[in-house]
Amino acid sequence: MPSLVKVVSAAAALSGVLALTVTAAQAVASSQSGTHTSVQHFAGESSPWTAQTIGAWGNIPTAAVNITVPAGTTRFVDARFTAESLCAGAAGAWCSVRIVAVNSAGTTIELQPVASTDYKFDTPDGEEEARALERFSPSLAPGNYTVRVQALRISGISQFVLDDYAFAVGVVEP
Repeated sequence: MPSLVKVVSAAAALSGVLALTVTAAQAVASSQSGTHTSVQHFAGESSPWTAQTIGAWGNIPTAAVNITVPAGTTRFVDARFTAESLCAGAAGAWCSVRIVAVNSAGTTIELQPVASTDYKFDTPDGEEEARALERFSPSLAPGNYTVRVQALRISGISQFVLDDYAFAVGVVEP
């Protein structure tokens, strides 16, 4: 007959595995792979930009690049944004950033993993700090797209300033 210690240890291990299984089942995974990056675009800005509106995504003016997916092909983009960020306001609030692709019809596609306002790029702490975000798109159909960075001040944020930022976009062939 197994000892009580072994039974308790086995039960604890099993509950840990079950907890991990439940957590993994609730996660929404996304992935993409390609053969090579065919085009790279880079944009940067050393002047500060301040998000003006609360509760609405605002385009960061110089953090945008235009790409073309050739006819008869698909592509995806790998986009990185880095910036010095200052987020000021109430405790529990945050400043959010996302990367999107906008097609010629005006449809906005948030790059993956899609987090919307749940992505906390910065939180109020009174200090400017370096921050980064990297996202990738689903397969994009032929056409023209603008890949851009957008920022959002959540309610409770009095100031959101991005400075010395860089934006890099690679167009990847599947």
